Amino acid sequence: MNLWSILIAVPLALFAPTLAWLIWRRVSARRSLTPRNAWSVGVGGLLGGLAAIYLERAMLDLTGLSIEVGARSPVGALFAMLLFIAPLEQGLAALSVIWLVRRRVVDGAHLGLLYAACAGAGFTAVTTFHYVAASSLDPLRSLRALLGAPAFVFFAGVWGFALGSGHGARRGRWFPIAWVAATTLHGFFALVVFGSPPGALVMILPLTLVMGGTAWVGLRDAGVLSSSQHSFLASIEPPSIEAVRRAFSRRNRPLMPHWIVLGALVTLGSMITLVLGAVFLGYQMGIDFSLAERGDFGATAPLSLLGVALLAAFPLAGFLVARATAATSVLEPTLGAVVAIGLTVAGLGLTAPITVVFALAAAPIALALACGGAWIGLS
Repeated sequence: MNLWSILIAVPLALFAPTLAWLIWRRVSARRSLTPRNAWSVGVGGLLGGLAAIYLERAMLDLTGLSIEVGARSPVGALFAMLLFIAPLEQGLAALSVIWLVRRRVVDGAHLGLLYAACAGAGFTAVTTFHYVAASSLDPLRSLRALLGAPAFVFFAGVWGFALGSGHGARRGRWFPIAWVAATTLHGFFALVVFGSPPGALVMILPLTLVMGGTAWVGLRDAGVLSSSQHSFLASIEPPSIEAVRRAFSRRNRPLMPHWIVLGALVTLGSMITLVLGAVFLGYQMGIDFSLAERGDFGATAPLSLLGVALLAAFPLAGFLVARATAATSVLEPTLGAVVAIGLTVAGLGLTAPITVVFALAAAPIALALACGGAWIGLS
């Protein structure tokens, strides 16, 4: 620990609490709130972060595992992150909020989101400070900390939104599912941010865009943000959660398995076609695809080109399937994309196991794009 590391660590550690403070400002403008509960869960999250630092270090030392994907088998990194680190971190953050539920303080999605964000901010503040300040000054390490801090607050907000949603006895009934989903997705995100080679950090850009759109929907549906009145912003504003639920409804008709098979085949065909096109384009541009195996920043260009081609296949396939089948729901095109992703991950597991981590991390982006393409195809 040195002075320069501490000077960089302090503003990075304050980034997540600043996000929580902005949410507090929006919620407190909607209804009168005392800051005592927010401070309490924030301090609880901070104490949870201190506990997590030492528990994670002890577990990794005891088992000999590592979250660095390139250092050991990706199976070991997945095991350490998804079965211990991510559940421990999100569990300690949730533990800081549960007592407010028992006191019936969380009576809406906006309050669940607010207090979960405060708990996540407290947790992230101490873990970010320790991550940066405990080593010599390293720009790449600081970049990883900057990317990871808001993500923890986002994933905490996901289960916090579910914790406060609903009415009466039904409030919070989706919390267990939301917590498991947020924990799993946060585990994959953290593996890419903290465990991947530098060149793979380019994956964070689409992940961040999906997280930003999801946060926009959640904050708007919770009443923290209002719908935009600006014509341009209104045109790109994502649909509400209720609109998404209606788009997935079958509307009194049976599930069509042959449409799902068609969707999977079209998605796989689109992936192969666009990847071949990206390789041809890359060679015309003089891009050396062998650099993708090095893992340093030289791999950014080939990985970006291949990643864009793969992800572009999903909205294209979703649109084509929705139009070709005259579908009234995005369910079949989305399930077709799920099948295609499953087959792709299985194939990568046999041929290039290290890429499975990145394929699973990109899966939520691909599904979101497939849904978007099918949505456009419906209209």
